[in-house]
Amino acid sequence: MRTLEGYRVLTLKYPLDSYVKEFIYKYRVLASHIYWCKRLSIDPDSEVVNTLTRSVKSYWRDNLLDEGDPLYLFKNIERTPIPYKVILNIPLVDAIHERKGAYIRDGKLVLRLDKTREYPIPKRALRLLEKRLKESPDERYVRVLERNNELVVQIVLHKKNVVDVPEDPLLVVADINSDYGIVVHFWDGKLIKTIKLRPPNLSNKRVYTKRLMMLRDRLYNMGCLTERQINIYPVLIRRALSYSYKGWIQQSVARVVRKIRRIAKRHNKRPLIVIDIPEHTSLRDTRLQKTLLSFARSLKNILSWYGIYWIEERLYSSFCPKCGNKLTVYKKTKRTRIMICSKCSFKADRDEIPLYWALKTYKHLLRHK
Repeated sequence: MRTLEGYRVLTLKYPLDSYVKEFIYKYRVLASHIYWCKRLSIDPDSEVVNTLTRSVKSYWRDNLLDEGDPLYLFKNIERTPIPYKVILNIPLVDAIHERKGAYIRDGKLVLRLDKTREYPIPKRALRLLEKRLKESPDERYVRVLERNNELVVQIVLHKKNVVDVPEDPLLVVADINSDYGIVVHFWDGKLIKTIKLRPPNLSNKRVYTKRLMMLRDRLYNMGCLTERQINIYPVLIRRALSYSYKGWIQQSVARVVRKIRRIAKRHNKRPLIVIDIPEHTSLRDTRLQKTLLSFARSLKNILSWYGIYWIEERLYSSFCPKCGNKLTVYKKTKRTRIMICSKCSFKADRDEIPLYWALKTYKHLLRHK
């Protein structure tokens, strides 16, 4: 038996009102005092406690003083963030219990900070939030913090699932550092499907940007561009360089998890996910280091949310799964590398070798040998 914990976080940003900013700073000072009293094992000053009682809402106050509160900040004082990073946490409740915490009403998030304030939620974010709330999370709470002179609100949903190792599962092998980028194999007695995900190549965007700058300079020197027309090019260049891998990671993880759930339902089996994450030494200083590790972390989180059993296992792609001998390159193309074993003549695509290692390691769970 194993407990898997998954989180869904919706981050929203709003302009920071001066009164809200003052409330957050005041709360941090009071929280800092309580924090150091806990660290030094002394009683907090009575004046600070009275100030908390008078001027701070009960759910904010309970975060600091009530050890039985589920959002109590100082449960593990040694690992608690340092005082200036203390985050305000309040539960997300139904609108009929509005005095118990934050709630959503008419598409707006209602928070009681210095006073009751309403913050609109974008329609798309609201639809996603409603969809996740229907999946029955165990905990729902709201984080409020100030960052870069903005009010940052994070709606956090937390779900716990107690699962055991599935018998005769649908075996899914995710090779995070394949030649292709990320390869996911689905196996049920035979190879059902293979998904290949290649992270976007930002070097192409840099080449495009360089050519765009050369074209701009050439046209300007020829007198073909006015001052107004030339101002368009910096906008195009900024758009080309302002790409983030975050969106690609979220879309790719959602696609993989959706496919896992669909195929498992079609075959009437529980899935077993084996995630092959390479050693940090092999990823260090590579352009995809952060992307691949973020993908693996996000994949494990979403699998835990849905209660899908996963295992992190080192699966080799350069050693023979039959005899353990070192493999050599037999044939190389633009998309594939065929590896061969000089000892037992085993031959396979390098991206498929982790699948054979997983079949060998977990054959005791599979009915199809």
